[in-house]
Amino acid sequence: MASPEDVGRVREEQVALYGETLQQLAGRYCAVLGLSQSRLAGLLGISAPMLSQLINGHRTKLANPASGERLRLLHEAVADVELGRLTPDEAVAQVTTDHRGDVLTTRSRPEPRTAVRQIQEVFRLAASADEYAAAAAQVRARYPEVADLLEAYGVARTDDAVRHFSRITTAR
Repeated sequence: MASPEDVGRVREEQVALYGETLQQLAGRYCAVLGLSQSRLAGLLGISAPMLSQLINGHRTKLANPASGERLRLLHEAVADVELGRLTPDEAVAQVTTDHRGDVLTTRSRPEPRTAVRQIQEVFRLAASADEYAAAAAQVRARYPEVADLLEAYGVARTDDAVRHFSRITTAR
């Protein structure tokens, strides 16, 4: 059995790796998505006992890169639920059907959805969706492409923004 000092050290390492302890992340994910820990383990592609060891501070990190990618996808999906862009069921379905976490290699260029989520995060840190919608309405007549940009990344759901991203990146 791990000592309290060992558990404390492991949790500090988890915060350094994931921004929060896996206990905090798992608790939030289960609460937001209405999942059991067993179902969360299944979404991550790990066993329930492994998740328990991570949550309780007996292991530091997800050793399998594919599980780490699934954790990232789950984190994005939970953020979408918290922002009202997805329902919990839609988020679980999205994570379940997204197979990027099945691949053990990395790409030098991020997937469009990943890039879009990063852009949306920056936009949403700067202003609210209502502010972007108002700004888009003010510039639409003179600068329609700028208005589309403001709406796609500041207001729209991620799927709509991905379509905008794909349209813009393939048109040039």
